[in-house]
Amino acid sequence: MADVSFQDVFNRVFSYLRESGVEMTVETYRSLLRLIEEAVASVDEPNRGDRILAAAMDRVPRYFRLPEVEPPQACPPITRGSIGYDHHD
Repeated sequence: MADVSFQDVFNRVFSYLRESGVEMTVETYRSLLRLIEEAVASVDEPNRGDRILAAAMDRVPRYFRLPEVEPPQACPPITRGSIGYDHHD
């Protein structure tokens, strides 16, 4: 992955939060900036852009309560049925 700018990190985490249903308020923006600041401080200098993004995404659950998402059922529920084997003449 190419080196990512700080603006890209902000935009990607911001977009993730919005798409997850997090309401963006002044306090939410402040938390996002603190999250990015912590991510930047946790990564050493070489090739740090992509690692900052990974560090920021790893921290999202610590800073934000994401809405619960229930995945859809993979298939309809199995119900008992008959295909006529017990039909007597």
